[in-house]
Amino acid sequence: MGPAPFLSQCLSWKRIVGIFFLPFILPGFAPRLKHKEDLIAGRSHLLQSRFNWSHLTPLELKNRSVGLQTKSTGGGKPHFTLEGHKFLIFGGSIHYFRVPREYWRDRLLKLKACGFNTVTTYVPWNLHEPERGRFDFSGNLDLEAFVLMAAEIGLWVILRPGPYICSEIDLGGLPSWLLRDPRLELRTTSKGFIEAVDKYFDHLIPRVIPLQYCRGGPVIAVQVENEYGSFNKDENYMPYLHKTLLQRGIVELLLTSDSETDVLKGHIEGVLATVNLKRFHKAAFNQLYKVQ
Repeated sequence: MGPAPFLSQCLSWKRIVGIFFLPFILPGFAPRLKHKEDLIAGRSHLLQSRFNWSHLTPLELKNRSVGLQTKSTGGGKPHFTLEGHKFLIFGGSIHYFRVPREYWRDRLLKLKACGFNTVTTYVPWNLHEPERGRFDFSGNLDLEAFVLMAAEIGLWVILRPGPYICSEIDLGGLPSWLLRDPRLELRTTSKGFIEAVDKYFDHLIPRVIPLQYCRGGPVIAVQVENEYGSFNKDENYMPYLHKTLLQRGIVELLLTSDSETDVLKGHIEGVLATVNLKRFHKAAFNQLYKVQ
């Protein structure tokens, strides 16, 4: 084969000139402000619309008396507050049990670098109690270490302890040994299931108590079960879980989470109801407005 031509059809001198001058040409097509005053006004509006969150981080917020709350003032929209300050939750999920412990810090730092101020995580019952009565909170299942690392990095934590966590995990994160009892009914107040939940929470919740916001920790909210509205087999089940969390010392904001169409069946009186959305649309919050 002969030598390639100095300038091929794919890289002609016209293209070279065009690429070189592109950075100078493009600004000419950008919209320009008519007056200097417009620029100053625009900057002023931008600064007013921003909020400084730097003092609302686990490491900076030392004096604590009021955790995460909801508030609605006059004609304003309802919003969250933290220690009395207006607070916007930017949350993303990292499941500690799905990530090698050696990568926890890397993943949490990346979440923070993306602009998030909160990490949410499930707590898998099936991994923490793989056999009835044998509990494991070590190594990659060290929930406390993960939560404290999040605080060190500057992230708040929303904990989702279940007992059922999500359908993406086998049996929703419930331990398989529950199925050995043919009389036991999952996610209900049947005696066998509730006794197992109580024993599990007796080991789990004491580990969570010191991690709460009021104790100087990063946990600002705890979810009661997960998406029970789509299951809805026992009207007494969610109130029971609500009570058992309170009795064991959970004092931070409690919430439920359901699809937009099932929130009426999954919410609990006195607990913040939330909805999961695949997309925003006009009627997305119609059901939620009926209970909140």
